[in-house]
Amino acid sequence: MKKLLILSALCGILSLVCSCKGGNATSSFGEGDTIPLQYAKNITMVRYGDCIKVELANPWGKGLLGTYYLTSHPETLPAVAQGQKVCVPLKNALVFTAVHCGLICELGMEDCIGGVCERQYIHCLTKDVLDCGNGMSPNQERIIQLRPDAMLVSPFESNTGHDKLGQLGIPVIECAEYMEPTALGRAEWMKFYGLLVGKEKEANAMFEALVTRYDSLKALTAQVKTTPRILSETLYGNVWYQPGVNSPIGQVYADAGAMTAFPEYTQSGSVPLSAEQVYAQAHDAEVWLVRYSDGQSKTLAQLGAEADVYSRFDAFRQHNVWGCNVETSYFYERSPFHPDRLLSDVIQICHPELHLQEPMHYYEKLQ
Repeated sequence: MKKLLILSALCGILSLVCSCKGGNATSSFGEGDTIPLQYAKNITMVRYGDCIKVELANPWGKGLLGTYYLTSHPETLPAVAQGQKVCVPLKNALVFTAVHCGLICELGMEDCIGGVCERQYIHCLTKDVLDCGNGMSPNQERIIQLRPDAMLVSPFESNTGHDKLGQLGIPVIECAEYMEPTALGRAEWMKFYGLLVGKEKEANAMFEALVTRYDSLKALTAQVKTTPRILSETLYGNVWYQPGVNSPIGQVYADAGAMTAFPEYTQSGSVPLSAEQVYAQAHDAEVWLVRYSDGQSKTLAQLGAEADVYSRFDAFRQHNVWGCNVETSYFYERSPFHPDRLLSDVIQICHPELHLQEPMHYYEKLQ
């Protein structure tokens, strides 16, 4: 009986979504107007009347990660051979990550979130939503129960955990903005997410204000005389991840008049290293930034007790370790689309001589 109920619900989802999907024929949309993007490199958007075609480049290789046709009138669009038609604005989305939930809530569209994954890590929601389990392997029965009109997922290279989601016939939106090489490029994807939830103007205005604020902060460091080296994070098992120079975090460091302790790694993502590698090259880094999750602020003594190697770093000995408690600062929900706030923190940490007078947003010094 349970299997019959699931099969029946699945059929209902397919019939619902089919009204927003095209057939196998191809048809020209004619001339379109490209939506200008200043910083984002892995996304293009072209407006064709009431339809917007969105193409996401594959950041790990050639080809496209996804193609979407956003429209509020799917029945008027020609059939498409590739890509998915997405009925916008979304009204019952399944959102896999805290960062995208945070942005949607900030745009005033919390009501369009019907379900999430790993609800315990999402702090912005004020209403009850369905928790569909682990983001890497979500509960398909709950997804069928939710009947979402789209799923916003965070893709990973060589990750096949989301492949089965496509079999449900529900549009899968690949949210790969974290692979952009700059913080502003990542944040500019808010224009895409604004289109998904019917808040295009609001998202555009938010981004323009962000750029103005970010550039004004960056200008403060143009004449700094020192460039502190930053050691990032702590061991995760036997691996110590460091941001690549061309990652959004690496670019924030550079814009703050600092640099990662590993300038030879120019990746746009994180670099996995051993504790021995990190100590050999970064034991004399002037600044150490760590993130952790706890009900209260971490102390320097607590950090030192976690691994013997930690107390051997110069930044630890000189009491220049700064912690971000992700449980209370909501770093993951807010910083990707507000890199100006992170930039402000890093400037104050690395260049106190600039006397930037504003509260810290995420970090505090470990005592």
